[in-house]
Amino acid sequence: MDQYHLLLLLISIPSLAIALQCYSGSTYVKGQSIGTDKITCGAGEYCYNVTGDMTDLTRLTHAGCSSTRCFIAHNKCVEQNLFGKSVRFCCCNTGDLCNSRSTNASLIDRAKNRVKDFLSGFGK
Repeated sequence: MDQYHLLLLLISIPSLAIALQCYSGSTYVKGQSIGTDKITCGAGEYCYNVTGDMTDLTRLTHAGCSSTRCFIAHNKCVEQNLFGKSVRFCCCNTGDLCNSRSTNASLIDRAKNRVKDFLSGFGK
């Protein structure tokens, strides 16, 4: 019986190691970030991140895990229309927390974020 439990333990270790972690949460106000909430995805799920300006004051941001939402965007971003507004929808399974704020940022925004992060190391 002990050999049986050991075998089950050894089989379950790889499945725990390949579980994908993603950021999760929602915001609706410009300037707020999704935060640092993290969830572990189920088998076959991707991390996703949806971002779009709905009005001058509101910016929809939503992140989490999904398999069905990511059917059209495996490891890429697509522009979609939501209530007449353009939103960017990104899905990834390339590594833990791959749906961070830089996932759907433009090249210029990613460069700005890197400069901010670099300068914050100097206390500015």
